[in-house]
This record gives sequence, C-alpha cells and structure tokens, in this order.
Amino acid sequence: MQYHDDEMRLLGDLMRGRVSRRSLVKRGVALGLSTAALGTLVKAYDISAQGGEPSGEVVYALEQAPPNIAPFGGVSQAQAWGNEHIYDSLLAWDPDLNIIPALAEAWEAPDNMSYIFTLRQGVLFHNGNEMKAADVVYSITNAVTPPPPGVAIGQLARIAGAEAIDDYTVKVNLTEPDPAIPGVFAWSRYTSIVPDGIHDQINVLTEGIGTGPYKVVEYVQDDRIVYEANTDYWIEGVPCIANLTLKVLGDEQARVSNLRSGEIDGGILSADVVVTLEGDENLETQSGLYAAPRVVQLSTAKDVPWRIKQVRQAISKCIDRNLIISNVYAGEAELTGPIPPGYGEYPIPNDRLAELYTVDIEGAKALMAEVGMESGFSVELQSIATPRHTTLIAEIFKENLKAINIDVTVQPLEIGQFAENVGNGSYEWASTGRGMRGDPAHFVIDFRNGTPLNTTWFADGGNTGTPTASTFGPGWQSTAIDELYDAAYAELDPAKRVPMYRELQEMIIDEAPHIYTVQDKRFQVVNKRLTGMYVAYDLTNRPLRTACAVEG
Repeated sequence: MQYHDDEMRLLGDLMRGRVSRRSLVKRGVALGLSTAALGTLVKAYDISAQGGEPSGEVVYALEQAPPNIAPFGGVSQAQAWGNEHIYDSLLAWDPDLNIIPALAEAWEAPDNMSYIFTLRQGVLFHNGNEMKAADVVYSITNAVTPPPPGVAIGQLARIAGAEAIDDYTVKVNLTEPDPAIPGVFAWSRYTSIVPDGIHDQINVLTEGIGTGPYKVVEYVQDDRIVYEANTDYWIEGVPCIANLTLKVLGDEQARVSNLRSGEIDGGILSADVVVTLEGDENLETQSGLYAAPRVVQLSTAKDVPWRIKQVRQAISKCIDRNLIISNVYAGEAELTGPIPPGYGEYPIPNDRLAELYTVDIEGAKALMAEVGMESGFSVELQSIATPRHTTLIAEIFKENLKAINIDVTVQPLEIGQFAENVGNGSYEWASTGRGMRGDPAHFVIDFRNGTPLNTTWFADGGNTGTPTASTFGPGWQSTAIDELYDAAYAELDPAKRVPMYRELQEMIIDEAPHIYTVQDKRFQVVNKRLTGMYVAYDLTNRPLRTACAVEG
C-alpha cells in the first residue's frame, strides 16, 4: 500500500506549500494519477500560499438540514453532510474512486472469510486520545447494528464481528465471503471510526468525537453546524480552513442572494438558476454527474394493487422521463437504471435505457385491463419538501398516471420525517434518490430477498411480522434476481461482473419494484476565494476537507 501513502504525502506537501506547480505535476504523473486527479490538485495549488496553519473562515450552504450528526446508520444524505468532516473510515476513495488507505495504512484478506486491517499509529481523536484497535472494534460493532435512530444496512450484513489482534491490528470476520467490504469502508458513510464507548460520553445526535479534519463546535437544528480545524489531523497540512460553517438554506433564492452578497462561499443550485449568476465575476460554477439515481419506491409490504407485476409495469410505461429531464432539470440530466451513469462500465447505456423507458400509454392500459385494474386506485406519494426536485418528479408521476386512472396524492415532507418513513417502511410510494454505494452490488442489494431494507420495503406483512390476508399476492420478490445477484456478488473478475450487473438491472427494470427515472447533474457555485473545490461524484462535500480560503 506504499503507493497510496505516497499520494497522501504529495497531498500533504501541497497543503503545506512544499511543492511547486511543476513538481506537483511531475510527481503526480510518476505516481500514475489520472488527469482528473491531477487537475483537482493543480486547481488547488494556490493553497501553498496559505502557509502551515489553517486560516480563514468559510460558510457553505446546505440545501437540506441534517436531522442529526450521529455516526452510524443514517439513511439521510443530509445527515452524511453533517458528519462527514468529523469522522474518518479505515479506507477512503481518491477522486477517481480508487480505494486508498485512511485510518488503516494497510489491509489484506488472508482468506475469503476475513479481512485484517493494520491501523495507523499516532492518530488522535478530537478528545486527544489515540485511536487503537478497541475503538475500531467498537465502531464496527455499532456500524453493523446501529443504535437508534440508525438503521442497519445490507452492505454490512455479512460482517459477523470484529476483534483486536493487538493495539494496531483488527480482524473483521464474515458470515460468508464478501469482496465488497473494502469498497464499503472506502465509501465511509456507514463506517465511521469513533472512540470506544462514545455513546456513554456524548449525545452523538448533536456532538461528535472523531478523527476527522474538523471538530464540532456547535450544532443548531435546522440552522447551522459550526466546526473548527483539527490541528492534529493525521494528514499533514489538512485542513486548510480554520473555521467552517455549514449553513442550512433550504430556499434556493436565499442561497442565490447570500452568494451574491458574500454571506456564503458556496452551495448547490439548480441548472436553470445557475445561469442567472454567470455574470458575477466573483463566482465560479462547477458541474458534474454524481451518484443519486432518482427513483420512486413502491412499497409492497402491505396488501396493495402494485403487488401485481403488470400494474408496476404499467406505471413505468406511463412515466415520461424526458419530461423530467427537461422540466425538472432544465435538460441537465440523463436516464438512469439502478446503477447511475458515471459509475464505470456498470450502468446500462443510455440508448438501451431509452428503449426500455419508451412511453406506451396504450400498452399500460392493456396491462391494467389484463389484471382487472382498469379502474385504477388511489395512492399517496411522499417526497422531500426541500429541495423541490423530488416533489416535482412526484407531480409528473401524478399527471402521467391519470392516463391509467391512478389517483396520486403528493405529500411533501421535511427531510427528517421523510428519511424516518423510508427507513422504517412507513410509506406507500416515495420519491427519492438512492445515493452513492461502495460496490455495484450495493446499488441493487435491496432487491435481494432477505436483506434488511428488502424485508422492510417489500415483504408480505410489513414491519409487524404478521402476514396480511392478501388479495393481490405476496410482497414482491424475485428468485431469478436473487440467483443472479448472488452469482454477480461472488464474481471477482470485472470483465465478467459488468454484463452480469447490466442484466440484473434490466431484470429489476422489468419487475419494476422501484421506478427509476433520471440522474441529474450537480451544480455548485463557489466564491473564487474558495479554492480546490470540485463536484464530488459520491454526493459529498468532502472537497471542503482540503479546500482553502484565499484572502485578498
């Protein structure tokens, strides 16, 4: 793993101003960094003028309020935005999604039933204590079985437990082989490393003790999170910013006015609003694809008409996804299946998706008539109130489905309530985005019968454990999908994995337990004084970890 440590030393030298632009490029090429990774580092070059200590203050806008900053089991992306600067994981991704060391300086799989992680020595938590194996064992235990309000995730379901071999070596044992574990740790969202016994020390919903580049100073629900630089951070020269505030500004026009006035240094905006800022010489627009495929989830936990496959297929045939691209995202989006565009070779190509998603109202009506559902039904479609794009997609569903007599009531909810409902299955339909995953398998894991959210969202009888007297058939499941999922999960050869996961996605689109629509591009506008920023594919704001505020 020496190669990746060299990358980190290059980053540290850059943060400290110890490398020239020419040397930066030369060393990056020698390390084999991609053009994208080199471009990101070169763009951040002017942080070398910052000197050795963090300096400056940055206020960055969030479009959703983090419901809390708990380290484990958060299903809300906004929660991840709140805690991603506090905590680190054992592994990480570079900008090209290559797995690199983080709190573990090396790892290996001695057999197909375990992983061994060698920890970095001298890494300090925010309370001054050194991170050791007991902390990692505690963290992994809580990641697998999160304390409330956390939700267990299927991506960690194959971890049987963790044990300390010595103070700096941890063994993770599996219930069955799982080649995706390194990717899950690199994703970092559900694998924060915390001090042993943190839940007895602080209120993790509003406080934090991690190893990350920033320490929590203040958490104000629905308003802001204030951080200060962790000057003992284990990557030399990081962070560059002394004081960071994440300010909740759910209203897009509020973000625009605050950007113009300089009260905030950056934030996410929609494609049609970004163009209104093009003439501002103090602002820079950045854009790119990211991983959050838009989807309407159909719960079949209760006895509902859409337990019938033909009904689900009819719903999908009615949805005009090109209308979503044009009306919701101003043309700045692409069709998506379960694995979004940009995730290597695994997504279904756009031309094929266009064939699968052809609008066919007459075909939809025929399917409804085939199963005696031509009279339709009523359903509640929950969405996220702010930002409005999931609600706008829900409104298009409402209009499109009138053609087959489905009466949709759109119910926008604040993010905390929405995330809770999705996590525990308290919804009929939900308009949402699925987010980044650590392995292609995990974009489709919830369609594998028996995984945690599969049971919550699809199983007959729902969360009560009591089967209903069904008139529409059992809760959704597919033996064929289960079999292909297991085969693809066990396959290690990427050349063989790609066609398997493409086939699996087509099967999911045909079964339509969820209705996938589009993947939009992410637009962020930053003040030019904030350097080193870029659109992160994993939907995080992690560039703030290494960004700098250049004064004057």
